[in-house]
Amino acid sequence: MSTTASSSAPDYSSREKQRRRLLLLLAVIVLIAAGLGVLWWLLRGQYWIETNDAYVTGNITPVDSLSAGTVKQVRVENTEYVHAGQILAALQGSQTRLAMEQAGAHLAATVRQVRQDFARVQALQQSVQAQLAERQKLEMDLNRYQQSLPSGAVSRIRIENTQNEITSAAAQVAEAQAKLRGARAIVAGTTVSDNPLVQQAATAFEKADINWQRRLIRAPISGYIAQRSAYPGLKVAAGQHLFSVVPLNDLWVVANIKETAMRHVRPGQAVQLTSYYYGHQVRYHGTVLGLLPGAGSAFSILPPENATGNYIHIVERVPVRIAIPARELAEHPLRPGLSMIAQLHWKSGQKHSVLQPLTTTPTQGYATTVYRTELLQAQQRAEVIIRQNL
Repeated sequence: MSTTASSSAPDYSSREKQRRRLLLLLAVIVLIAAGLGVLWWLLRGQYWIETNDAYVTGNITPVDSLSAGTVKQVRVENTEYVHAGQILAALQGSQTRLAMEQAGAHLAATVRQVRQDFARVQALQQSVQAQLAERQKLEMDLNRYQQSLPSGAVSRIRIENTQNEITSAAAQVAEAQAKLRGARAIVAGTTVSDNPLVQQAATAFEKADINWQRRLIRAPISGYIAQRSAYPGLKVAAGQHLFSVVPLNDLWVVANIKETAMRHVRPGQAVQLTSYYYGHQVRYHGTVLGLLPGAGSAFSILPPENATGNYIHIVERVPVRIAIPARELAEHPLRPGLSMIAQLHWKSGQKHSVLQPLTTTPTQGYATTVYRTELLQAQQRAEVIIRQNL
């Protein structure tokens, strides 16, 4: 019994020493890890702001029907790439063409009517000249009659009749002059082409012509088709949404950062972006362009009413616009709506005031030339109608 007890004591002491060494080693590892964590925080971690509440966004351009009609043909499908000006769908153009032809007939009739107005002015001018000549002749006759009255060659009744004829001729001259002024008011200072009545009819024709041209629904910009809702036989109204065009070469990230971390955020700071789409193997090197002028709740459909009812305070988030380099975006394309992880280094980059954003409006994707020739073509067709009826 004594031999067994003496042999177990050293084993217990050995295990106790081994346990103490393991605990000491664990404590040293914990202290080293804590020290490294503190060192990382002091040298790097405190200068980074991270959020996973970030999303890719871009311009999703709606394509609506600009005139009413029935879809005759659909020429594109979702995910298809289209160029600016490409026809996406065509509407049945019978009604708009009839309206255009009716407006053209009215323009032609107006041109002919204005031509008659110009001719009427000339006719009235001749009539006034004739009336003046007649009155002048009567006045000369009256003068001769009055000189011949003492000799008895002319009777007094003849003189009185001539005076009455002069009065009647003067009234006829005044009437003709009034008609001439009225006719001149329609055509004065104009030609047939730039007469207000012709211009009014031409404008109505151009409007009908543009409406007829818009039976062809075109892509305003280049991009990929999404949200197609056009089908053959579908009756559409003006302003009805039929397609969306999404250009993928101009995207950016909106990161919603907590207001407690916003004091360090400035335009110009560098941002590392990681997409769930590609994983951590792909990193984008973005730049803060600007801060939206309000927290997310300020732009919601139903903004909070903190002055009424029970008030529960929550930490708000401020949207921050972050640019993605075009080269990196071309190498690893993204889609609007994808989630991102944004890590903002607020000590890096050239910092600017929050009131001096770096956001600029690019030219590509923010302007369209699709509708540039509509009015020109309509005006050219109106001029043809006017020339044909001059």
